[in-house]
Amino acid sequence: MCKCNHNVPASTGSVQVDVTKIVKYVCIAGVLIVTVIFSTRCISSILNRK
Repeated sequence: MCKCNHNVPASTGSVQVDVTKIVKYVCIAGVLIVTVIFSTRCISSILNRK
């Protein structure tokens, strides 16, 4: 068994995660994906009517 005494310096940096921005951008991406799928289906149905 190895008893190592490593001197690891303490980290002084901090990471801030803004959850509200993440949720906002995920919702916007979801809406855009649904819009693209719906619009392509509508356009293809309009073109197939002729």
